[in-house]
Amino acid sequence: LAYRIKNNSQASFAYGIFYQTPESQYQPATPGIGYAQATHYILQYQRSANGKIFRTEIFYKKYNHLYKTATTNFQTNYADNNKGTGYAQGLELFWRDKTTVKNLDYWISYSYLDTKRNFLNFPYTMQPNFAATHTASLIVKKFFLPWKTGLNLSYNFASGRPYYNLKYDYGQQKNIVEDAGTTINYNNVGLGVNYLPNLGKSNKKAFIVWVLSVSNVLGQ
Repeated sequence: LAYRIKNNSQASFAYGIFYQTPESQYQPATPGIGYAQATHYILQYQRSANGKIFRTEIFYKKYNHLYKTATTNFQTNYADNNKGTGYAQGLELFWRDKTTVKNLDYWISYSYLDTKRNFLNFPYTMQPNFAATHTASLIVKKFFLPWKTGLNLSYNFASGRPYYNLKYDYGQQKNIVEDAGTTINYNNVGLGVNYLPNLGKSNKKAFIVWVLSVSNVLGQ
């Protein structure tokens, strides 16, 4: 559902229920197992005018009937039941400006994520190891028309993700967390150069772009 607002703005709301079967590595699953379910609520506001875009989004996602795994005698995991639960909530911010400085285009994005799940072989509700709480990026593109050259600078950040060493305790007949921690923050600075040798030559049938790109410039 979307509503147009004056000043080139729009507010929207999205709701949905989604279902999923176990991934292939957890099959064949226990007979009679059902679908995992996710319910999404997303509220967004966006304004776009004069080469500038601002967008913000808040969301809440509730997970039910997630798959809990067990281990066979051959040390392979399979979907054993649908008793897992979880949630995810957060916000996203985005800003882009292509007009304030001539031939300069930049955008900034930031995401905050709070999520926990009790699924797969997790012994209790924990933050998944693929989820970073904070992520951000900055992209700057500057084109120098006399040189037919564009410079691109990027910076990407992600806060540390959790990691777990899970072990099955045969005495307690359940999985336990033998070790846990958080990885260091992720930082990556990238630099790119684009050269367009036949820019402005309308008689050229082929449009050529030479690209040089270097990632992790600061060796972080």
